[in-house]
Amino acid sequence: MRAPGLRAGPLLLLAWRDVLHDRWLALGAACVLGATLAPLWTLWGLQAGIIGTLIDRQNRDPAMREIRPESGAGHRFDEAWFREVALQPGVAFVIPNTRSIAAQVDLHTAAAGNALRVDLLPTAAGDPLLGARAAPRHTGLVLSHSAAQRLKASAGNKVTLLLERQRGEKQEAAAALLAVEGVLAEDEYDRAVALAPLALLEDVQFWRDGYTVTVFGADGNGAAPRQAAYPLFRLYAHSIREVDALAASLEARGVAVYTRGREIAATLGLQKNVRAILAIVAAIALAGSVIALWALQLSTVRRKRRDFAILILTGHGRGWLIGTACLSATAVALAGATVGLAAATLAGGAINTYFSAHFGATESAVRMAALDVVVGTAAALLLCLIPAAWGGWLASNMKAGDELREI
Repeated sequence: MRAPGLRAGPLLLLAWRDVLHDRWLALGAACVLGATLAPLWTLWGLQAGIIGTLIDRQNRDPAMREIRPESGAGHRFDEAWFREVALQPGVAFVIPNTRSIAAQVDLHTAAAGNALRVDLLPTAAGDPLLGARAAPRHTGLVLSHSAAQRLKASAGNKVTLLLERQRGEKQEAAAALLAVEGVLAEDEYDRAVALAPLALLEDVQFWRDGYTVTVFGADGNGAAPRQAAYPLFRLYAHSIREVDALAASLEARGVAVYTRGREIAATLGLQKNVRAILAIVAAIALAGSVIALWALQLSTVRRKRRDFAILILTGHGRGWLIGTACLSATAVALAGATVGLAAATLAGGAINTYFSAHFGATESAVRMAALDVVVGTAAALLLCLIPAAWGGWLASNMKAGDELREI
C-alpha cells in the first residue's frame, strides 16, 4: 500500500482523536504536570516578589547606592578625573564637593528662632536625592525633611545663611538670604542637610578662606582663585549591583571609599541562596514528572501496540507515529501549563492579600513576570515532547505482523 504523505490536516485530526480517545489519561497527565508547575511558579513568584521588592527598595534608596570618599585622605580630584569617572559604566551621578568643615553652615528663620547647623551638599540635575525635582539656583536650597521641620520652613520660604570667619586678627560675620526651593520627603534623607549648587559651596569655602565673595559682602583678601581640584565628591551608582565594582575601581586608583556593601551583599546573597534552593526543589519536582511521563509513554506504547501496528500496515510511517505522539503531548503540556498557571495565580493572589499590609501599592509578595510563564510553559512542552517522541519512535520500530498475529 502506498504510504500517505505526512500532511498537517490529517496529522492534527489523528492527534486530536488520540487525545479524545485517551482523554482521562491525558487529563491525569495534565494534572500531574500542573501540580508540578503550580508550586514552582508560586515559589519563584515569592522570591521575585519578596526579595525583588527588597532589592527595589534598596535601589530606590540613594543612600544604598552612594559611594563616599573618606574625609581627610588628602586627595585632589580635578576636572579630568570627574569627566573620566562620569563616563565609567555604572555611574549614575557624580559631582565635586568642597571640604567637609567648610560646608557646615548655620541656617536661621524667624519662625524657628535658634539657628540650625546643617551640612551643605552640592547638587545638580540628575542628583538621585532630588528625584524629579529641579536643581536649586545659586541662591536656592532644597532642605531635608529634618532640616525643614526644625527650621519650620517649607518650599517658597526664605532662610538666612549665617557665616563666621577669622581673617587676620578680625572676627567677621556674613549673612545671605536664600530661597527654599523644595523639601525632601522624610524617607529620602534622615539628617539635617541642605542641597545647594556647587557654586554656593565654593563661595562659602572661599569666604571662609578669607577671600572676597560678593554675595557675602565686599570684605576680603581679593577675588578667589579658580577652583582647579576638589578634595571630595558625591557619587552614586545606577543600582546596588554596581556599587561593589565601582568601589573596587576607585580603590584601585588609591581612593578609599565607604559604601553600604555589607547590607547590599546580604540582600544579593539571600537572593542567590534562595534561587539555589529553588533550583534543587525544581530539579526534584521535575525529575518526578519526567519519570511519570516516561512511564506513561512506555505503558501507552505497550497498551496501544495493535493500534500502532494497524497504522504501520496502512502505510503510516515513523513520521506519522512520532508526529501524532508529539502533537498529543503538546496538547497535554499546554493543558497542564494552564492548570498550573491557574493554581499559581490563585495561590499568589491569596498570598498577596494576606501580606498586603506589608507592601506598597506597587509592591507584592508574589510577582510573576510574563517571561516566567513562558519559561515554565516551555519546560512543560520539553518534559512532554521528549518522552512522546521516544514513545513514537519505539512504536514505529515494532513488527506489525507479530503484533496482529493473534487477531
